[in-house]
Amino acid sequence: MSPASSIEAGAGTGKTTRVVRLLLQSLLATGTEPSRLLALTFTVRAANEMRDRLGTWLARLVAGEPVGELHGGLELFGDPATARGRGLRALAELDRIEIGTIHSFAAHLLRQYPLEGGVSPAFEEDDGMRAAALFRDLWPRWLDGRLADPAALEFLQSLLGRIELVQLRLFAETLCEDGAPLELTEDRGRAEAWRVRLAEAAARAEALLGAHADEARITALRAMRALEYMRRLFAAGAATPELTRQVSLLTPPTPTVAGWTAEEQETYRQLRELARAVVEVDDRQMASLLAWLRPFVEQFRREYARRGHVSFQGLLVRARGVLRDHPDVRDRLKQRFRLIVVDEFQDTDPLQGEILLYLGERREACEMDWRRIEVEPGKLVIVGDPKQSIYLFRGADLEAYQEVVGRLPGEGERLTVNYRARPELVAFVNVVGRRTIQAPAYVPLDPSPERGPGGTVEMMLFRGLGAGEARESEAEAIAEWVAAGVAGGRFAAGDVALLLRALGEAHHYTDAFRRRGIDFAIEGEKHFYAAQEVLDLLNLLGAIADPTNELAVVGVLRSPLGAIRDRDLLHLRDADALCPFDAERVPRGLPDVRRLYQAIADLHERAWRVPVGDLLAEVLERFPLAEIARATFRGEQAVANVEKLVEALTAEGTTLAAALAEYRRRFGEHEEEGEAPLADEQLDAVRILSIHKAKGLEFPVVVVPDLHRGPGDAAEGPILREWLTGMVGFRCGRLRNRDRVAAEERYRRIRKEETRRLLYVALTRAKDRLLLTGGKSASDTLLAMIVAALREEGLVLGEEAAQTLRGDGFEVSVRLCDQIEPAWEPPPVPAAAPAPDYEAERAAWVEREAAARRLRAMPLLRRPSSGTEPDLERTYRLEREDAEADPLSIGSRCHDLLAEMDLAHPERVVVAGEVATILRSFFASEVFREIQTADEVHREVPFVITLDGEVWSGQIDLLYRRGERWIVADYKSDRDERPERHRLQADVYTRAAQRALHLAAPPEFRLIYLRTGRAVRL
Repeated sequence: MSPASSIEAGAGTGKTTRVVRLLLQSLLATGTEPSRLLALTFTVRAANEMRDRLGTWLARLVAGEPVGELHGGLELFGDPATARGRGLRALAELDRIEIGTIHSFAAHLLRQYPLEGGVSPAFEEDDGMRAAALFRDLWPRWLDGRLADPAALEFLQSLLGRIELVQLRLFAETLCEDGAPLELTEDRGRAEAWRVRLAEAAARAEALLGAHADEARITALRAMRALEYMRRLFAAGAATPELTRQVSLLTPPTPTVAGWTAEEQETYRQLRELARAVVEVDDRQMASLLAWLRPFVEQFRREYARRGHVSFQGLLVRARGVLRDHPDVRDRLKQRFRLIVVDEFQDTDPLQGEILLYLGERREACEMDWRRIEVEPGKLVIVGDPKQSIYLFRGADLEAYQEVVGRLPGEGERLTVNYRARPELVAFVNVVGRRTIQAPAYVPLDPSPERGPGGTVEMMLFRGLGAGEARESEAEAIAEWVAAGVAGGRFAAGDVALLLRALGEAHHYTDAFRRRGIDFAIEGEKHFYAAQEVLDLLNLLGAIADPTNELAVVGVLRSPLGAIRDRDLLHLRDADALCPFDAERVPRGLPDVRRLYQAIADLHERAWRVPVGDLLAEVLERFPLAEIARATFRGEQAVANVEKLVEALTAEGTTLAAALAEYRRRFGEHEEEGEAPLADEQLDAVRILSIHKAKGLEFPVVVVPDLHRGPGDAAEGPILREWLTGMVGFRCGRLRNRDRVAAEERYRRIRKEETRRLLYVALTRAKDRLLLTGGKSASDTLLAMIVAALREEGLVLGEEAAQTLRGDGFEVSVRLCDQIEPAWEPPPVPAAAPAPDYEAERAAWVEREAAARRLRAMPLLRRPSSGTEPDLERTYRLEREDAEADPLSIGSRCHDLLAEMDLAHPERVVVAGEVATILRSFFASEVFREIQTADEVHREVPFVITLDGEVWSGQIDLLYRRGERWIVADYKSDRDERPERHRLQADVYTRAAQRALHLAAPPEFRLIYLRTGRAVRL
């Protein structure tokens, strides 16, 4: 095929292999220099996969090895010797091949030509956070100043009947986006089409009125009255206050009018929708609003650019501008790139299509209007599958895909052999696809001979249930089906993927999995910093760092850690007890809050003295954060997020306060960071993810539930644009321009088509097994489409509970189910209790009481240093010692210096007085030289250990290793050396070290007397 063409690659047809082969063909057969290749993909992950595969195959080819996916070696690319030489060069210059996303290419282009792009050379890409922060800063100040002008205030008051202030704010924020239009587009053709349409609507309303002039039923009379108002509205072409008031009462849903045909009902519905739109149309008022907001938008854009920010959309807008408006830059790039390959083009927006057309333009041409561009033969390859275009919400436009592909001079290629799915699944997908996908025309898949038979398709349908009941029942049925498949060895839990259109109802399925002990990992679309488990941990750490932070404290109290009711929170506020330092003020009825406060206050005392990593470990030990996260419907994903935050904070700072400060800075820059990745390949767990997230992936077993879900409302933004015609539709509250009506109708139509393609994407993720579930559904649901597709094949569902539908090359096993209640296991019935043995119980009670008395007599926590015998003589002397010669302060000073000093450079220790005399003796000793040359040295090692029912805590002054021998040492600054007093300390220290180091025997213990430099072994 001519390389300047398109490759339409169906699902599972080896698209990446075809793209990499195309790059290899250019490098090895044609001899294209690596720097003259450009490969663009939709995601960073896809770009990395393409680069890795290209490098791997190049290495194997130049080594003389065949590549199985290519079905050959260097001989595929002409003379092997020539191809090998070119391959060696390509390997050496692999990093010179531009492989990335189109956004990364646009950013690179702007950094090369910042002046032409109107950006700072050091601009920073903004994911929307900086723009949102700037808008929050500028908008209220600008609005306050604007309203000081009486004329501006009067204009805004004239809009308040149609626009709320929050809607005005959203409209202004949308206008601030790069490339957003700021004025209405005039087109005589569209204006005339609008007048014709209203005239036709008036005629249709009049015809419907005439057909039912003699109606007497109440619903019909109401409909006739509404039709009269609509006819007058359409005939006038604009709304009067009275018509606006009457039509505004025509809110959906449209009532069913008895006695009217289905066609008349549909006509009535369409006229109602059009009437509700017409009363909001006012081009003059919309133009005035755009002019009123224009000064703010221009101020925002200037300040945003001055700060060196460029949004993701701005990258494309400015890169397109550089290529369109600067022919010299375009010419240099056209000469540089010999081959441009664009993957997943069905997911790109029209702006990206313009960029590619400018890059692929004929060498001698230079058209400013993309519509007049002719593409250079052999230069541009568009790769994609229009059947998998599902990113309308990101601006993807299938019409743009078709327009660009239609401009390519070469003939296209279609990849239809599906290497992923078994033939039965391919046949089923083709049946459903042919009947459901209408735009574009469906291209059937062909099964691969490499995939043998054995694929299964199953359906579980729930009779007579509403959407909510059906969802709960199907969740139970799916969990039971997965559990049975795993227990029967048909597949592993890790083989299964549950694909949802939206994750809002995922808890139904996760609860059912949890009740059956099925592990799962849910891949949410929430951003990491907004995940509830992350917020809960941050609130807790914020309260520990600053217990006076009431917002953080309230967050902890309302989290599962506090779990208090709103009225209890009110009681705490009334008692002025929203601070852990005020635990004594907590009402008596909230003992759990007192304990929580005490734990926070304790950790606050330590937060300034221990490394953040140690503190976070203690936080996780004292609070069941991981257990709470695991119990949520997000399961292991929530646990992974907690672990990710702990790891990030540990790396951010030395103390909790420093770590949180760095986190806040980073949060402001990267609020949309992705969630912690799960090691899904290692977890034997069902994966739960959205269909959008599953695109490009494959799984042995795919479950597609909730097929009875309706299409939902279209998420239409304040601005809708049609690329091919240049039409722009504006809407703010209940005010819109004329073109907005047609733009909304187009948006709803293509969104409905996209929903059908979403089903295709879901079905084609499966390799071996496919399970489809749903309940009672209307005619516009995915389930209804599947059932209709099967019916057109002559496969009609009966009323039997279990049935098999046999089609051409596939079978569908169908189960019709009734409501399934959650599989709660009843508590076990206790066996009959034996006759009580009162004497045995009395003896046990006496023993418990004696043990309790012994425990009450013990201190809760003992320190080894407290186990020494009292020294009355020393006590007497301390009372008489001069303050300057206090042995305790001298010993403490020596200990502090020895804990912090550089053992290799004792000469750097600068002290005076008695401390200097003591340390000089120690530094000159043999034992100090032994410590200096030790293989491993640890100082001030804390420990807690339980020995014979008592809890001991302490801090080992010195723990060091020489070869295989560990030595525990304790410094003593005593004048009198009486080592026998410290045997208890030696016993506890050595047993703690033995347990911590997993030693077969206790290590050696030494007392090091600093004044003499003598080491005494105990």
